[in-house]
Amino acid sequence: MSDPNLLAGRYRLLERRDRTGTAWRARDELLNRDVTITEVRLPPPGPHRDWLLGQIRAAADLRHPGVATLHDVISAPDRMWLVLESVEGRSLIQTVRSDGPLSSERAAEIGLRVLDALTAAHERGFQLAATPETVLLTSDGRVVLTGVADPVPAGDLRDLGATLFTAIEGRAPDTGSQAVPRMADGTPLAAPAAGPTGSGPLAPLVEGLLSADPAHRPDATSVRLSLERVAPHSTAPHSAASRSRRGPLVIAAAAAAVAAVAAGAFWLWPRPAAPAPTVPVPLPASFAKAPDPCALISREQAAELSLNPLPSKEGPGRCAWKSDDTGQPTNMRYQLWIQTVRFSSGEKAHAGYTRFLKGDGGRTKTSTGLPLILTRPPKALPGIAAEAYAMEATNQLTYYTGVVFRAANLVVAVQYQRGGETDPRGGTREAALRTGRWVLESLSRAR
Repeated sequence: MSDPNLLAGRYRLLERRDRTGTAWRARDELLNRDVTITEVRLPPPGPHRDWLLGQIRAAADLRHPGVATLHDVISAPDRMWLVLESVEGRSLIQTVRSDGPLSSERAAEIGLRVLDALTAAHERGFQLAATPETVLLTSDGRVVLTGVADPVPAGDLRDLGATLFTAIEGRAPDTGSQAVPRMADGTPLAAPAAGPTGSGPLAPLVEGLLSADPAHRPDATSVRLSLERVAPHSTAPHSAASRSRRGPLVIAAAAAAVAAVAAGAFWLWPRPAAPAPTVPVPLPASFAKAPDPCALISREQAAELSLNPLPSKEGPGRCAWKSDDTGQPTNMRYQLWIQTVRFSSGEKAHAGYTRFLKGDGGRTKTSTGLPLILTRPPKALPGIAAEAYAMEATNQLTYYTGVVFRAANLVVAVQYQRGGETDPRGGTREAALRTGRWVLESLSRAR
């Protein structure tokens, strides 16, 4: 019998790489290697689908150091799964936020590699997104573009200008209609700068690239010459000899383009930045009534957890969200429950909270009698409401984590689970903690 947790009987999806649920870190069980898998929903039969399939076929044999290699394609009636080389690193925007602005020399070196990718893509008729969020810097020195733009508009060199500006200034340029660059979690890099960079050897180039009038922007050849004058001598691989070996970029670029245009998704995703320290959320001193648990997270937040945004009531004070895509392998199906219990006083709420804690700490079986293994016994979570704890358990079919907290006279329990017996890299736990934070923010607005 085939393993229902394996895609195509071979690939085990481990954790999401993006907020939209279209890219995953996965394991190729046959070749024993990590891969990235991206799901591409197919448009209805017709010219658009034919174009997409033709682009995927054309891109299947491309190789380039600036892109992950396409290993395999899995077809289904309504979607395709692209199996790509696993690439780990930080986006340029994450690097700047963490380490500060880059030197002009380093920025020029990155710019040359990005330009290499853009040029290779144009040779095949593709257009890539070269923004601070989509330029990925790996630990082994690669520079990989992780986003694909619509092939119709021509704005990639202006994107390169915004990327160079962000690299050397540490803030986003004011490019008119372009949005402020954001982290993977939606956090803005900074408010847009008032104008172009003011000094440094790259200033004239960046100012030209950011010009609102395309006629005033330098062409690719001029950009390359300007970057080569600033980049360290060690970037000599951009010589004519090396350029003759450049293959076109964008493995599965067309598929990613459709995903990016339709859903704003990337087929590669940078490693998340370290979480910010917990900041206490101001809460009411007392709750006059129990909040509706179904209203404590938004539809967008539910979708971020790969859940159907429309919840269902499961009795008084209890609400459930479930995965809305039964086409996923069972270990990528998620469920969420939120329960709210109001007490007449903070003291009675504390007693109720204590009962939750003892129950979770002593549970050995599920409600259906399956053995339950506590992989992480209840542990206090400081700085969250009046008191809080988290725990994790598995019944070898499902892995779930519970977050329970008391806020004044209210006790809230959050349970988030996924199919499978393990929680790779703690993704389920992190999602439950994030959900608990969303609930607290909703409660802070209660009146």
